[in-house]
Amino acid sequence: MFSGALDPLRKAISFRLALWYSAFFILSTVSLFALAYFLLASTLRQHDRDDVEQRLHQLAAQYQATDLAGLKKELALETRLRKSKPYFIRIAGPRNTTVFLQIPDQWAAFDVSKLESAPVVDPGTLIRVPAKDDEAVLEIAGTRLPDGSILQIGKSTEQRDSVLESFGWIVAGVMVPLVLVGVLGGVFLARRSLQPIRQLIGAVHAIEAGSMEARVPIRETGDELDELGKLFNGMLNRIATLIQGMRNALDNVAHDLRTPVARIRGIAELALRSEGAPDRCQEALADCVEESDQLLQMLNTLMDISEAETGTLRLHLEPVDMAKLLADAVDLYQLVAEEKAITVSITAPQQLCLTADRNRLRQVMANLLDNAIKYTSEGGRVEVQGYASQNMMVIRVADTGIGMTPDELSKSWDRLYRGDRSRSQRGLGLGLSLVKAVVEAHRGHVEALSSPGVGSVFIVTLPVAPPDDKLFPLGGQSTLTRM
Repeated sequence: MFSGALDPLRKAISFRLALWYSAFFILSTVSLFALAYFLLASTLRQHDRDDVEQRLHQLAAQYQATDLAGLKKELALETRLRKSKPYFIRIAGPRNTTVFLQIPDQWAAFDVSKLESAPVVDPGTLIRVPAKDDEAVLEIAGTRLPDGSILQIGKSTEQRDSVLESFGWIVAGVMVPLVLVGVLGGVFLARRSLQPIRQLIGAVHAIEAGSMEARVPIRETGDELDELGKLFNGMLNRIATLIQGMRNALDNVAHDLRTPVARIRGIAELALRSEGAPDRCQEALADCVEESDQLLQMLNTLMDISEAETGTLRLHLEPVDMAKLLADAVDLYQLVAEEKAITVSITAPQQLCLTADRNRLRQVMANLLDNAIKYTSEGGRVEVQGYASQNMMVIRVADTGIGMTPDELSKSWDRLYRGDRSRSQRGLGLGLSLVKAVVEAHRGHVEALSSPGVGSVFIVTLPVAPPDDKLFPLGGQSTLTRM
């Protein structure tokens, strides 16, 4: 039962991070103290060995100078005056029989009788003799004197062991608060590190609860979690924009579909009421087909705009002679312009080429020219200009029409938007939305400048160089400026 209660805690990433932080800190601290203990033990051991060897050489030299009797007198004098550190001293004859033995009284009891049966080791090596009732060890270095005698000097490890034991207790006393610091530090670091994740989760829960304006707080630290928060907020802003656009589009579609559907229904009802009039039925069917075509055109255009805005519009790229395409577009609308006595001029060099989707660019130019001619009064003029500038193709369509107010200008790119003054003109309100979507699908951008009563200018900028693939994400931004 207790293990089952801990399952959610073990699954929490904050618990695992705190555990890892704490374990790493504690293991690092233990490793550091273990290394310090090893270095201290090695240093003390080497220091004791150097002392023993130094004492061995000193007494060996004195033995050669004063023989055994003189050495004994010197050792007795040092003992009375306590001039030297306590050492184990043994002098044995050529047959390894002890002739002199000195062991400090404060040391533990060592069984040194075994030294008489032990072989004489080479200089530089130590003989270790354990204490009878203690963990101390007597470390002995020896050398053979010129007369065949054996001189052995040793030192107990009691003092060294006492220092190491004290160090161990100090480490143990320090480790208790360090473990506590490690655990608390691990918890703090885990909570601090996962704070942006918790904020992200909180934002998601708030959005699930219906608060679409919830966002992740940004700490401006520049780290990966901060970047994740910025990307998440950007995604939410984009989603909110798309949702709002979908709502507006659905509202506009519902509003604009009501009229043609009601018209189709009215035509059908009139046809049903007419008795034995084939001509009226044919006329009604023709009207229904015309209205249906308009509805299909609206839906197809909306689909094209959606594909372009989501980056799924397939573009068939090929070399396009822009001068010829502009001329064909102007010729297509020349008759409509002549009916309104509108002068349409075109200025473009002969060598004006780029790589793009020819049919989509025709749609762009058709919509721009259709708008320009539709909203230009009789006797006005429309100017089409094309030129290249720094690896970019610029197409400028200017008219002397009714222009747009700042509010109309800001909404002119919205789907199905039609200004109050344009309601009298036949149209769907999707032309500029399609222009913007297609241009941006080519990684270009479109700019509009307008002022009421003066006219409008649309500037399309497209890259001349072809992209790496035929299906690529959205490009620039549309800019709206009042003249």
